[in-house]
Amino acid sequence: MHIAALRPMPLRRPPVAALLAAAFALGIALLVPRAFSDPVSVDPFDIRLAMPSLALVAASVIWAPLTRCRAVLLGVAGIAVPFSLWAAMPRLMTLVFADRYSFNQRVFAADTAYMLATAAICVAATTLLPARSRPALRLRSISPLALGVAVAGTALLILAAFAIPAQLLGREGIEPAALGRDMPWLAPAYVLQAAAQEVQFRGLLLGALERDLPPWAANLGQASLFGVAHIAVQYEGPAGPFVPVTVVLGLVLGYITQRTRSLWPAIVIHAVLEVGVAVVILDGLYGQ
Repeated sequence: MHIAALRPMPLRRPPVAALLAAAFALGIALLVPRAFSDPVSVDPFDIRLAMPSLALVAASVIWAPLTRCRAVLLGVAGIAVPFSLWAAMPRLMTLVFADRYSFNQRVFAADTAYMLATAAICVAATTLLPARSRPALRLRSISPLALGVAVAGTALLILAAFAIPAQLLGREGIEPAALGRDMPWLAPAYVLQAAAQEVQFRGLLLGALERDLPPWAANLGQASLFGVAHIAVQYEGPAGPFVPVTVVLGLVLGYITQRTRSLWPAIVIHAVLEVGVAVVILDGLYGQ
């Protein structure tokens, strides 16, 4: 028998360690108090949030043991870096343009930058990574099943959003949106934000994790990070109770993406949910 046949086969090492390291680094950035915050400048928090994920991507380029984890780490960077840009954009616009643009216009600009940054990282992931490790974005496939799930899922999630108490959603204190004044800017912004988040979590991250993990574990991984990442969102209500709801939503959208083999149902459901909830906010809802 050939000597090579007696050697033990190398064990597969799924990028669980990379995901845990990335989650730990992001957790530090998310949970560290906003020290030295300046309301008229770029908060250092925004920079701290992006740096750990970029450092991990750089480490995967120069350190061989992390090479297999590069797709996962790039997926995490595809979450943190666009969010940092989104968070900094309104203040940057205030610094450059003073009060020339309204709050709604600054929100639209921030979400546009958020989507463009996400798209740029997608291009990097699908062109720079080896073909065997590129995440499956599932943007090119759509089927009758995907269309049906998009319609049915949209209706069910909107109903669920109104059935869940405001305290669990973490949206207490949000002012009702005025259709004529706010929605021409906010509706497109919400669509861009929802699409970007789906590409980030159910596209880049889920697609990368599925390369080495069972489907259920990959889905749990992206949904857990989806919940943790929402701690950074500055809801006027408590963010903590909102995290389990976000994790469940991430699991549902991830499962839909896996079963339909298309990212479009999740994008449609998420976008319609965001816009629909904003449009039909009534007095007495979400603490009003």
